[in-house]
Amino acid sequence: MDQTPLHHDRDARRLFDAVGNRLEEALRTVEDQLRFRHGLEAIPREWRAVRHDVGALRRAIAGEIPTALARDVRSDPGHPDRTEDPTPHSDRHAVLAANLARAREAARSLEEEIRGRDTTLAREAERIRYRIYSLESAALGFLHRRERLAAARLYVLVTSALASGSPEEVTERAVNGGAQVIQLREKSMEGRELSALSERLRKITTAVGALLIVNDRIEVAALCGADGVHLGQGDIPPTQARRFLGPDALIGLSTHAIEEARNAAEEGADYIGVGPIFPTRTKEHRHAVGLGYISDAMRATDLPAFAIGSVNRETIDAVLEAGATRVAICTGVIAAEDVEAAAKFFRERVDRNMAPA
Repeated sequence: MDQTPLHHDRDARRLFDAVGNRLEEALRTVEDQLRFRHGLEAIPREWRAVRHDVGALRRAIAGEIPTALARDVRSDPGHPDRTEDPTPHSDRHAVLAANLARAREAARSLEEEIRGRDTTLAREAERIRYRIYSLESAALGFLHRRERLAAARLYVLVTSALASGSPEEVTERAVNGGAQVIQLREKSMEGRELSALSERLRKITTAVGALLIVNDRIEVAALCGADGVHLGQGDIPPTQARRFLGPDALIGLSTHAIEEARNAAEEGADYIGVGPIFPTRTKEHRHAVGLGYISDAMRATDLPAFAIGSVNRETIDAVLEAGATRVAICTGVIAAEDVEAAAKFFRERVDRNMAPA
């Protein structure tokens, strides 16, 4: 451990000042890019929290004497008078990437210098560094995949035991009626039968440009070339599922509480299920969370959020009035006598609710 008091070590104070400035500047730039360039709200709040943690760490390092007092701007090798004109960024994504890199590098530099002086503060610096890694993965993953879900408003769950026809028939009629996402949800179907069914549904959804999501069964999703998988809170984490499915897979996550919605992006999810809003036959083991959870969940995350749980003709207006902009429906569509008409009804209802007044 370096026993030299920091206020007597001018070089160390300059280093802490420069690295700390670089780290906070990078974090603020990332926050602003995500908020204003990419239109996000929840993810930038997480970056702001990290920036505040860095500020607190810098104050703890400096003690009573600010490190800025050791600053020598004129002799700084990075001063504009000593450097060439900066190379312009190629696009907005380059600005974000450059500052994510700056944040990672500065966090490591700060941690290494602290480690020689105070192991407790070094541990906090390490925590901040890993938080940056985690938030970077969440932000970049969301930006990379979000366009595929941007227009999706109607998500239909297909379960053969509840359908008015075969899974193939109700899937084709649902997508013809306007469903943009189909989830194959067969909890008890054996693997061989489920794999064959998933391949048939994949052909139907591909033909019309709809997305196919497989519930729980990651290996089935991979084998049939599905767009992704939907997981519950008790399943393996989305980040682990992505190791198997690859960086382009869409991974949904059921959420039933604010903290689950808030953590979903960082856990690797691309969208969330919000519910069950009302008691439902497909979630008999879980209590309904109520209409209030819709707006709470949507404030907690930037991810697309699909309200689910007995969303039907009788409840759709209340669900939309509660703030939902996307809905996931099972029996309200697939058990209808006219599946295509039912899907069309819900799609038009949601689209009309989203139209400017």
